[in-house]
Amino acid sequence: MATKHVKKVHNKRFTVMDALLMIVLTAFAITIVFPFYTSIVVSIMSEHEYLRNPFTLIPKHPELSSYETLINQGNIISGYKNTLIHLLLGMPLSMFLTCTLAYALSKRYFPGKKLLFVFIMITMVFGGGTVPAFLNIKELGLINSRWAVVFSNGIGTFYVILVMNYIQTLPTSLFDSARIDGANELTILLRVVLPLSKPILATVGLFYMVDKWNEWYGSMLYLNKASLYPLQLELKQIIANAQILDDVMMTDSMYRAMPTFSMGIKMAAVVLTMLPIMCVFPFLQKYFVKGVTLGAVKG
Repeated sequence: MATKHVKKVHNKRFTVMDALLMIVLTAFAITIVFPFYTSIVVSIMSEHEYLRNPFTLIPKHPELSSYETLINQGNIISGYKNTLIHLLLGMPLSMFLTCTLAYALSKRYFPGKKLLFVFIMITMVFGGGTVPAFLNIKELGLINSRWAVVFSNGIGTFYVILVMNYIQTLPTSLFDSARIDGANELTILLRVVLPLSKPILATVGLFYMVDKWNEWYGSMLYLNKASLYPLQLELKQIIANAQILDDVMMTDSMYRAMPTFSMGIKMAAVVLTMLPIMCVFPFLQKYFVKGVTLGAVKG
């Protein structure tokens, strides 16, 4: 009888509290998913159907003309290839710089730590500016080189602080035991710190991946060869050209017969951009919340 009574009370508590929570979370999830869904819907709509009902949720006559325009007008395949190259070159470099600097800053005491930390924190508020950055890359002879994009986005200050705070939550007895066994700092970092820091490494790695996947500004500054343009810069130029052509068609009857749908092209570009990241995120989701939570609070 007691067991049945407890189960009955538990069911009532679940019905009242969890139902309200599920409603709130469902509404919150809809507000997040709805813009992605509408982007997909608009990208497969015709211009005529969009102009008649821009708020439709299920297109009556779906088509892929916007995607065909993106593929035919721009070098999308080359953009994907260049973005992947920047990602494969930049991710290891960024993770190496972030982990080594964060491990050094996680030490309680070493000469010049406070001054170094102040210099690092200043970069979160103030930047050197676009012109000094461009002149620096130019003096290094990296204009029209992939390494200009890779080096200009080498490290993120906020990510260093996340990893540093996470490392400080690890027991110092582990480091002391490793030193007693004769391990040096590099060995401790590789064999003790990194294996125990998988959640924050996965989180920061995802942040870096998104940053490098969406990077276009540095490429616009440092790259003049169209064959080196990443995906985002290719899509930006295609969208700009489609918008210009759309404006011309409204004023010049000569171009009105040319098929173009600038909004559909924009939404198709959004879908092509976010799809790879959305495919990767579920595999890192289990580390994401834990890494952000532990890395954002100083131990």
